[in-house]
Amino acid sequence: MDPADGRLPYTAQGRRLYEATLQKARNTFDGPESRPLGERCILGFGSTAGPPMLNVLYNNHYQIQQTPDHVVIVVEMNHDARIIPLKAEPPPPGTPWMGWSVGRWEGDTLVVETRNFNPGESLRPYFGASLFLSPQARVTERFTRISPTQILYDFSVDDPGIYARTWRAEMPLNAARGPVYEYACHEGNYSLPGILAGARKAEAEGRTPEEVGLTE
Repeated sequence: MDPADGRLPYTAQGRRLYEATLQKARNTFDGPESRPLGERCILGFGSTAGPPMLNVLYNNHYQIQQTPDHVVIVVEMNHDARIIPLKAEPPPPGTPWMGWSVGRWEGDTLVVETRNFNPGESLRPYFGASLFLSPQARVTERFTRISPTQILYDFSVDDPGIYARTWRAEMPLNAARGPVYEYACHEGNYSLPGILAGARKAEAEGRTPEEVGLTE
C-alpha cells in the first residue's frame, strides 16, 4: 500500500545488511544454529509467524482466540501461540520469538504494537520475497472485522536503521471451515540433517559446498 511502487524502501546500509545476512544463512553449514529458523522448526519460513504476518506457500491459517485480557493468535506454521496482552504489562526478560506485543482497542479495531524482536529472527527468508527487520523495529498491526467472514489485516513497519521510511501493507484474512491441525514440524524434518550431512560429506571428500551444489 505504501510506498505505492510496492518496493521495500531499504536504506543503502539496510540493503547491504539484509543481503549479507541472507547469503550467510543460505551458505553456512557449520551447524544447526547457522541455518534459517524454518529449517530448525523454530518459526515458519518467511514472516508467516509475524509480526507482520505474511502468507507463504502453504499452511497460512491463523486461529484467533480472545479473552477479556488477552488475544492469542495460534500460527499454523510452526504451531506457535502468540500471546498479546490487552493492557500494559512488563515485558518478559530477554527477547522472545515474535517480539513483545501489546494490544488495545480503537473502536472495533484491534491495534497491536510489537517491539523487542529477537535478533535471531531479523532475517525472514522466503525465496524472492525475503524480509529483514532489526531488533529495534516497531510493527503496528490493525485487525478490523469487515464482514462475518473477513478481517482486514493492516500493518506498518517502522525501522529507521533498515528502511528509509515507514512502509505499510494490508490483506484480507478469510474465514476457513474446520480445525487447524498441529503442524508437527520435527516429524519427518529431513531438510536440516540432510543439508548438514551433505556438507560433512563434501568436507570429507575435500570439496566445498559450492562444488556439490549446496549453496544458492
